[in-house]
Amino acid sequence: MLQRTKTYFDWAAVKANIKSNELKLENGTQVDVRARTLEDGTNQLFVGVYTGKGEPIVEDYTDNVVGMTIDQALDWGLDRGRSIGNGQKSE
Repeated sequence: MLQRTKTYFDWAAVKANIKSNELKLENGTQVDVRARTLEDGTNQLFVGVYTGKGEPIVEDYTDNVVGMTIDQALDWGLDRGRSIGNGQKSE
């Protein structure tokens, strides 16, 4: 189970439909990426990177992913999470 921080709960407090993608890297690191479009058309992105035990390494979000569709934002977030996660030691 992922241990969420205040950053995640702040992001999750806004109710909107989301698209998400998760992956587990070879070193056990987990990546959780979520994107949503607000009523005003703003696209937002959350990226969480966690140890194999679910402890947070990084959780952050972007309030306005300018110039990207939701799918592009998810791909960008996965790439970012993968880059952070691959820099971690194997568990």
